[in-house]
Amino acid sequence: MELIKAALRQITRKRGRTLLTIGGIAVGVMMVSSVTVVSAVGRDLVDRELDSMGVSGLSVMALTPDMLLSEQALDEIRSLPQVTTAMPLMLQLTGVSSPRGSMESVLCGIDAGAGQVISLSLQHGRMITKGDVAAANTVCMLDEAAAEKAFGRKNVVGKTVTVEFGNRSQALTVVGVTQTGSSLLQNVTSMIPGMVYLPYTTQQELTGRTEFDQIAVRTVDGDSTERVQQRIDRVLERLYETPSVFRTDDLAMQKDRLTRIVDVVAAVLTVLSGVSLVVSGFGIMTVMLSSVSERTREIGVKKAIGATQRRILAEFLTEAILLSVAGALVGLIPVAILLVILKASVSPFLFLALTGFAMVIGAAFGVYPAYRASKLPPVEALRCE
Repeated sequence: MELIKAALRQITRKRGRTLLTIGGIAVGVMMVSSVTVVSAVGRDLVDRELDSMGVSGLSVMALTPDMLLSEQALDEIRSLPQVTTAMPLMLQLTGVSSPRGSMESVLCGIDAGAGQVISLSLQHGRMITKGDVAAANTVCMLDEAAAEKAFGRKNVVGKTVTVEFGNRSQALTVVGVTQTGSSLLQNVTSMIPGMVYLPYTTQQELTGRTEFDQIAVRTVDGDSTERVQQRIDRVLERLYETPSVFRTDDLAMQKDRLTRIVDVVAAVLTVLSGVSLVVSGFGIMTVMLSSVSERTREIGVKKAIGATQRRILAEFLTEAILLSVAGALVGLIPVAILLVILKASVSPFLFLALTGFAMVIGAAFGVYPAYRASKLPPVEALRCE
């Protein structure tokens, strides 16, 4: 406590210089912590966005347009013990007419419970049910982007849109509105068509197709997706007797790769921003060396009345560490405000780690001035004016 009190007295003697030093440390800590926080928030955002677009589980698709997935393949995949849900997907770019005119949309034929596989987030109305699929009802769900384009508002449950199927068209009743697949896409919805979801059986009847473009699969938690991929590949080879015609992609692995890329970029930015914290350490060294020069006579007096080299060394190191801690606390205040604004949360360990790192910087750059002060000969120090 005596060391801390003595260090505080010395720090407050030159308040302007102390504030500038603390400010330099605060900027360094703020840059490092801000990059870390924004990177963590960005990583979570990427995960949520990819999940909302269905980038998870497995995707089975044909490598050639003349080989499509059949109902039998769907049933075989569903029967695998490692598969919790398997859903057919039929994709088609087509025109959709509404009271506000025509627009291009992606028509997506899905099964009941599609949200279990492609993570649809219902905003209004209801999802497509098993009854809709069994009866091939002429119903659909729009995403919010398509609803806005078609009717100028989001809640359009009960409205009707007309969908083109080659040379014919069909009126579909809107039973639900889902959140647009990704908020990242919402920023460029003028360039990207909206989504129209309908029972895959309805799309089969209207297009005359019986096969599927893709099958989306979710596996049992904790099971090896690689093993499930191999099982699905064997099933398809047995059914079609043609190897390498279908491809099974592990979308979760692709998401992990993208997340790792984000982590690498975050690490590089953190290291670059950490340079500013090291630079602030040189500021601490400069201030402490100036303090040694200004207090040479004081050091001589302390040594003359019995202060040891260890005591002098401890006093100057304590001053450097206090400056670092004060700067770290000041720099973390804006970061805490940023967390509140972003409505995000990070581990408290981040704040403790940054404060500890600032203390290490202060000690590392303060040790030389402290050592120099402790080695001053008492007689020469007393002679200094």
